[in-house]
Amino acid sequence: MPFFENNLRFQIISPVTIVMAAIVLTMTIAVPSLVQKNANQLALTTAITSLEQFKILRVYYTNHVVNKVQERDGIKAAVNHQQDSNTIPLPATMIHDLSKLFEKNSIQHSSKYSLYSAFPFPNRSKRQLDEFQKFAWQTLQKEPNRVIQRKNIIDDRVLLRVAISDQMQVQACVDCHNEHPLTPKNNWQLGDVRGVLEASIDITEQLALADVLSIWIVSAIVIACLILITIFYFFTRRITNQVSNVSNGMVSLGQGDYSVEVIQHSGTKEVDQMTAAFQLFKETLVERQKLEQQKQLFETEKVTSLGTMVSGIAHEVNTPIGIGVTAASYLQEQLEDIENKLKQGKLRQSDLQRFLLNGQDSVTILCKNLSSAADLISSFKQVSVDQISEEPREVCLSNYLQEIILSLRPRIKRANVKVNIQSTDDHHCLIYPGAFSQVITNLIMNSILHGFSERKGGIINISTCARQSGKITIRYADDGSGIDEEIINNVMEPFFTTKRGEGGSGLGLSIIHNIITLKFHGTVEMTSAAKQGVIFDIQFNSLQKKIISG
Repeated sequence: MPFFENNLRFQIISPVTIVMAAIVLTMTIAVPSLVQKNANQLALTTAITSLEQFKILRVYYTNHVVNKVQERDGIKAAVNHQQDSNTIPLPATMIHDLSKLFEKNSIQHSSKYSLYSAFPFPNRSKRQLDEFQKFAWQTLQKEPNRVIQRKNIIDDRVLLRVAISDQMQVQACVDCHNEHPLTPKNNWQLGDVRGVLEASIDITEQLALADVLSIWIVSAIVIACLILITIFYFFTRRITNQVSNVSNGMVSLGQGDYSVEVIQHSGTKEVDQMTAAFQLFKETLVERQKLEQQKQLFETEKVTSLGTMVSGIAHEVNTPIGIGVTAASYLQEQLEDIENKLKQGKLRQSDLQRFLLNGQDSVTILCKNLSSAADLISSFKQVSVDQISEEPREVCLSNYLQEIILSLRPRIKRANVKVNIQSTDDHHCLIYPGAFSQVITNLIMNSILHGFSERKGGIINISTCARQSGKITIRYADDGSGIDEEIINNVMEPFFTTKRGEGGSGLGLSIIHNIITLKFHGTVEMTSAAKQGVIFDIQFNSLQKKIISG
């Protein structure tokens, strides 16, 4: 189950889904109840409004009809008004008659109104109150302002019964009830509850409509939640896919695949920032890898150069040493010959003179060649130590250039190249001699490998100027084949070479540029044209002793 435990999309969506499910469950329970409650409340309000209207109508009828009629002779208010044309209905009788009319004319007899009391007139004395009517009468006697309601189910129909008190509201009603000959009670007072007004309303259709409305509302909520969850799912999938792409890209980078690219699935600001961060990390890592690779190749180049120098010096030193060995051997033979003649008593003056002459020549030859070998070895020793060491030291620039040229003499001689050194002064300067020798070595080897590859031999001119201010200027020029205009801007880039597979690594000029600009904090400018040789103008400052010592 790792997907459900560790998957970011699941961890984001699951709380949202749980919240949406809780909302749907709550709405499923609450909405039907609220809608039905609203339907009941609407029916209750309708019933109370109708009953209050009956009370208002009764008061109006009593004050403006019954009272005026009773002041005239010949017309009176009575219960049996329908059998006597000289009578009008009593207020209570009017309510009963209107209730019958409303019940008769209502749709499917859905509404019914009634007036009842525990003290009915004789014509209604046989009427029996049901349980609800008894409860309503007893309760409203104690709490006249209360509204009594109850729902009854009869033949699958839901009836809402609502009852309110019918109080003595005008004095005329009190007098009529107390003075009427048929009254069952003659001690009524203003404000007494004389009866109960009840409305019975069929709310079956309203409740059914409420159920349908509840289903529609809940369905709409469920659909809206599903749509939101779906939208959220696809939105989070875009984000998590982008996160996965970036993490997979990071893994690929860690495994050495620097060609990996991150495909962007989302256009949000945060995802753009994450993608940009990945790209920046990739570029930085690639750049660092290139620098590390250049450093390794630079070290390899130094070792290779040193090995080539050792081989050349060994070959070059072999000649003077061989000549010296030959001269020494010849001198030894002459000594043995003189010694033998001396022992035999045959030594003549001419033999001694010849020996001295030959010995002097042999010693001269031996000293000259041994001195030449010693110079080669000394130059090689100093330059090779400088190339391995990273420590700065103070050198005479012109003399040190001579030592570098001497250490490269085997290669220079084999390529039939002449190197001229011109120095305007002999000031000593503090530099990194190993790095400096690498610059000069790479320049000369670049000329031999590229500049003089199409012809045998050439001329290299190196001029230096080391001023007392510490500013060092070097101009290196050869009369080789030059550099084509199409590639002149690329020759100092790492690994760029026109001699791939022929000894060119593409690092020679790149190393020169890095040493001068990064290590010496100087500048290097190159000018060239096809068949017109190449010129390098190099400038940098001598190191400060206080910086080095610190």
